[in-house]
Amino acid sequence: MTEIFPSLIDSTCIDIRLMTNFPPKYGESIYDKTGHYIGVDSTKATKEEKLKLLEWKKRTLEIKNDTSKIIIAFDPKIKNSREDLKNDFEKHFPNAKLFIPKGNETEYILDFKNIKLNNKFEIKNVSEFPKDRGVIWETKYNFLFSGVVYFSRIQFDKQKTFGILDAGFYCGRLCGQGFRIFIKKVNNKWIIDKTEGTWIS
Repeated sequence: MTEIFPSLIDSTCIDIRLMTNFPPKYGESIYDKTGHYIGVDSTKATKEEKLKLLEWKKRTLEIKNDTSKIIIAFDPKIKNSREDLKNDFEKHFPNAKLFIPKGNETEYILDFKNIKLNNKFEIKNVSEFPKDRGVIWETKYNFLFSGVVYFSRIQFDKQKTFGILDAGFYCGRLCGQGFRIFIKKVNNKWIIDKTEGTWIS
């Protein structure tokens, strides 16, 4: 988990400003004879819509170029996934079998403070944030807070060549997405093989 943690953060966390910076309406909606939506005719965009699109592109670029640290809350208590990952694991890695040892511990604490991240994300322990449900999203911070991320324990094959885990990123009361992450060892180094979305809100 320590080795792959920077890649996990990059694969699951987002800058909330980009997610909520929705593109403006641009053009005229097209419908078929039965009234079903087909698409948009962008050649019919108004002057005002063209200006709004330019402003949106400018704002998007400003966000992407902003070097401010994006703070992510993280619970270092790593627990087993609530889902049965066996079928997904063996479907993705057809030549491997998921191994669950007897007496497997249900949780452990990840010491993340000395893990160097790749991107502009910075991790803070979720214990530093309000504990009451919902208050974390209503609180005003003196830093750019983007959301809360969690990861489940990694489950492996017996040889510990392949692994699978669940992850989730929450950006509000009804905002977030879940992931199933497949990892493998290549040249004695763990890498992410694939990330699949499992839910979105």
